[in-house]
Amino acid sequence: MPKTGGSLKIRNNTIINTIFGNLEMPAHVHIDAADIIRFKRQLDIERNALKDEMNAELFQDEHGQDHHQVIDSVRDRGDEAVADLYADLALASIQSHVDRLQAIENALYRINKNIYGLCLDCAKAISKARLDADPAVPRCIECQTLIESRPSAKDVTPSL
Repeated sequence: MPKTGGSLKIRNNTIINTIFGNLEMPAHVHIDAADIIRFKRQLDIERNALKDEMNAELFQDEHGQDHHQVIDSVRDRGDEAVADLYADLALASIQSHVDRLQAIENALYRINKNIYGLCLDCAKAISKARLDADPAVPRCIECQTLIESRPSAKDVTPSL
């Protein structure tokens, strides 16, 4: 594979390749090594922040109160319903974080495999503007729009 060139604004590619590995990209991808480094840093920062936030959410609510104290303080059915709702909300938040963390890990994997910036479905380049907005996106806008326009199984009413 040819190395990216021309648009790299960092003077010493040897230092970059020593630190981040050999950053080669297919010729048709319009992001360069400096973009890859920037996206990787953004993804690493977000991954670490998510892990910290998930650890905090697992053990404490937004007021610093331990979840176990809330559950242990249940006295009647009303309190039990509130505790159940509280637990469900916490689980939904954590699931959202897990989903995002998985997207970030997948993007970092694509960077390591030198396929970052290519759509998973059509293999065309994902626009730089789209990657700037979210470095973890796995698809170009056309393929993502197609996926979102399809009715999902939960939206389809079964017919007899």
